[in-house]
Amino acid sequence: MNTLRNLLLPLALVFGAIAVFETGARYGATNMRAHAIANALQLPLSIYISGQSTMEAQAIAQWATIIDHGIATGAIHRQLWYLSDEAKGQLDKALTFALSVRGDATAKRYELIANSEEKPSGLSDTKLKEIQSAINSAKVELIDTTPKEDGPDQLKDAA
Repeated sequence: MNTLRNLLLPLALVFGAIAVFETGARYGATNMRAHAIANALQLPLSIYISGQSTMEAQAIAQWATIIDHGIATGAIHRQLWYLSDEAKGQLDKALTFALSVRGDATAKRYELIANSEEKPSGLSDTKLKEIQSAINSAKVELIDTTPKEDGPDQLKDAA
């Protein structure tokens, strides 16, 4: 029994070290993924905005699909409670711009997918509802409740 008791402390230290490493790796990877999602939205958005007048409708639709997928990914990812403030801020900035460019089209796209009979592989009804909820939540938090920029008259009143 003494031998077993002598092994418990080192074993507890090993498992504690593994838990600390796993927690740090998970949080660091989550924050880096938020930065990656935000950066991945920039190129399609710039192409979509600059090419709307010159691109064909099919190309615009393809870029819109890429942007909508990025918005859905970012909206779900921003709901993680352990996301750092810096990573969440960059993700929110990118999502705010993307949602303002796409308007309600992203939410409508996922609503159409949810109501269609043939759903893409890997998307269950539960996952589609989670995506719709995350997009609507991000839109409300980032677009609808964002205070408008102060105009010159409001700045005079504040002074």
